[in-house]
Amino acid sequence: MKLQIFGLAAALSLSAAPLYANPQGVTDTSVKFGSHTDLSGPLAIGGAPSTMASQIRFDAQNAAGGVHGRQIELVVEDTQYQVPLAVRATNKLVQNDRVFALFHSVGTQQSLATMPITDRAGVPYVFPLTAAASMAEPLHPLHFSYFVTYANQARGAIRYFHGKEGFSTMCMQTHSTEYGEENRRGMEAIAEELGIEVKLVGTHKPTDSEFAGAATAIKNAGCEFVYLGTTVRDSMAFYMSLRQLGFEGTVASNMLPFLPMVPQAGGGAMEGLYVVTPMGAVDWSTGPDERREFRDEFVRRAGEEPSVYALYGWLAADLTIKALENAGPDLTVESFTKGIEQIQGYQDPFGGPTITFGPDDHFGGDELMLYVVKDGKWELVEQSVDFRSGNDG
Repeated sequence: MKLQIFGLAAALSLSAAPLYANPQGVTDTSVKFGSHTDLSGPLAIGGAPSTMASQIRFDAQNAAGGVHGRQIELVVEDTQYQVPLAVRATNKLVQNDRVFALFHSVGTQQSLATMPITDRAGVPYVFPLTAAASMAEPLHPLHFSYFVTYANQARGAIRYFHGKEGFSTMCMQTHSTEYGEENRRGMEAIAEELGIEVKLVGTHKPTDSEFAGAATAIKNAGCEFVYLGTTVRDSMAFYMSLRQLGFEGTVASNMLPFLPMVPQAGGGAMEGLYVVTPMGAVDWSTGPDERREFRDEFVRRAGEEPSVYALYGWLAADLTIKALENAGPDLTVESFTKGIEQIQGYQDPFGGPTITFGPDDHFGGDELMLYVVKDGKWELVEQSVDFRSGNDG
């Protein structure tokens, strides 16, 4: 299978060679990136702070002279988290704005709908704000993600708690979407590996807000552990419903509910919820100067503390800068993508797990962290949760 994937990547690389040789969006003094994101829709809670943080990092680099004498330009289009608007925005960015690469765009379905546009143009699609496996699998010369996939987040969390608690049965609640299916595939793979019986998988629409029935079904299924493939508000609503019904088992989720608003919701109703996440909470009073300088500038521009989504945006921008530095003065699509592949053991100033890429690995995330809601705050439980073992790679 790996040989087939490499063959596909090579074929794509060769077929796009003329486009790679004369990239758009690059001059001797500038390089232009584009992003379709959600600035005013249901995921603006992630898209807006991540975009601002990316711009802060690029602005700082530009003030220091750019990269190899080139200033970094970022053109941002608001999609309101709608697929048709993401397609329209990407066509504009590629055909009119002539961007060098699509950068940190938001949404799984939005990215799946727009990647064919950038692929045909020979434009890289780097570090989207989604942990879907389809962002970099199968291996493609133009696609890169720095997250641990949703499926691997499920594997890491379930393996960790199975090792601690030894449960034999579990349930899951997730979305009736491709995002939900990826969470389900990861859960089912590790459940089969560990011999865990899956009692029930409940699904709901991303817009649903009432979960009494779904929570009742899972409580009555008799499972000892529950994994959530949900987002933010539905995670809170479902978890509260499940606890109100008297469910006492462990409940864990992927990275999406890891926001300050979650522990504070419901007057203590979120106590005991676990999340696995590729980025931890930050103590802004300590650490390197770069960390405090970013926090101060973000507060100045946004009027609030940086959320984890802001950290994702800063991180995506910093990785992009590292790739541009590695690419050298002669910037092409090939030198840029090879520059990403050369990033090894990257450590961000916020204390997250390291990130490593390679020619056969376009997913950079190395590890996960585990947090729990305790006393209205996120508390670190485990610094390093491994999602790999056996057939997981």
